[in-house]
Amino acid sequence: MSNLLLGGEVASPETAPPSAQDSPQTQPVLAADDTTAHCDIAIVGGGVAGLHTALRLAARHGPRICLFEQDERLGGRVSDIPASDEHSEGPFIQLGARRIMEGQSVLVELAQELGIALQKPEMLEELGYTRGMYATHNDDFIRVFPGLDVDRDRGGYEVQLYDRLLKGPERAHVDRYPNLRAYAEKVIGVEGCAFLHDTYRFRADHEYDLNAKAYLDYLDEENDAGAICPSGHCQSLYPVGGMSAYTRGMEQRARDQGVQIHLSEPVLSVDKSPTGYLIKTARRALTARTLVLALPPVALQQLRGDVIEKICAQPEFQALVGVRVTTITQWYAQPWWRGIVTPNGRHVWRAWTTGHCINSVEIPLEAYAAAQNAIRVVYNDQSDCANLWARLAQGPIEALEKEVAIGLNHLFANNGVTRPVTIGPPSKTVFREWPDAWYYLRAGNQFTNHDIYRWAVQPLPGEDIALVSDGYNPQRSGWADAAYKSSIHYLNQRFDMGLPGLERSARRR
Repeated sequence: MSNLLLGGEVASPETAPPSAQDSPQTQPVLAADDTTAHCDIAIVGGGVAGLHTALRLAARHGPRICLFEQDERLGGRVSDIPASDEHSEGPFIQLGARRIMEGQSVLVELAQELGIALQKPEMLEELGYTRGMYATHNDDFIRVFPGLDVDRDRGGYEVQLYDRLLKGPERAHVDRYPNLRAYAEKVIGVEGCAFLHDTYRFRADHEYDLNAKAYLDYLDEENDAGAICPSGHCQSLYPVGGMSAYTRGMEQRARDQGVQIHLSEPVLSVDKSPTGYLIKTARRALTARTLVLALPPVALQQLRGDVIEKICAQPEFQALVGVRVTTITQWYAQPWWRGIVTPNGRHVWRAWTTGHCINSVEIPLEAYAAAQNAIRVVYNDQSDCANLWARLAQGPIEALEKEVAIGLNHLFANNGVTRPVTIGPPSKTVFREWPDAWYYLRAGNQFTNHDIYRWAVQPLPGEDIALVSDGYNPQRSGWADAAYKSSIHYLNQRFDMGLPGLERSARRR
């Protein structure tokens, strides 16, 4: 019996107010029914950025830190659920972020600190479909892109196109172009844009109206960190325990040092007060001297209060555009995907298609996830497909599962490239939607990625307020990495912590 689960989900100025470091070292624990209380440091949002900030501040400020999270769990868009309904302690299946990249030093080193093992499966074949053709190597698609302007003898067509975008002479004039599409069509042509769109699973990058300079700066950072690479064959690392292993490890350490974590308690409003900031939740009102808003822009806009209104009115805030993402994960009695191999026996680890809204399928090869009979059958960031999945998710589950089955059979049943497989009915289906899985800068604004990154440390001059989230770090690498770097940047600037991990980003700016 199937079931459907729904879910969505500055350098410190001289005029800064007194530091929380000057406050008393102890504070009474907040009672659940407090109507007025005080926290020296209030963190609104328990995603990985807010939780990491709480963890790093815990050694100095411990119980004087209060973190509020609207959900019953921490982690935000790093969303894992137990593989079995009967075992809440795991193993876990990742619905959102699944992995990190070997070049993401912040997350690699944090895993070591928290005692999280990282599994390193071999990335084998990648199956794709576009313009009526299946192939396991993107260069093969040259047959259906006859007008592609590349050196055919040299191969590596994706590399050639990206090199021209990033390193060609026209990049010096990128500010002349109204958006990324106009710049890309000038540099690599319409057919070059179509090739990258069709052979790249992040299709929103080519469909949203994005600032050209900011996007190219972001690609520099991604490529340095190994988070994006031609054909997806960069080395991925998968945490044992899922991406939520980071969340659980940080939460335990923060609680052990006295941080007050309040789950299922959404913050409703934030206003300026004589003693700092007045924060209202459904249960209580409290004040704080230092305020960390660890919420992405779409969530921040749902709060009320004069502080929120002033931040949302800032042109930097309005320059941000979130990318909508939908995922569908399914459980099966038999892991049919293990039979997706080439004639010479090489396993496929990822498949993508322009012929159906499943868009991209990631096949678990790491030992931890491979032992579970679950697979993320849909990763999608195209708006029209997101609308389709959201509509189907509101109706009978059978309709959604039928559409998924059409897409899976289109990719795997008889493609002429990999061995045919028989796909049975799922035993469970989980749909998730994120209205803003990550952020870019929209076309037509005057800001750079670094402008946003720097502004977020103190978005309102003279106020002890920060924005900490991957939403305020558009020049980021990976779904989770950006959030940690946003936190580290704030901690280094505001509290002079000297945390490592930003050296590469600093060189780019």
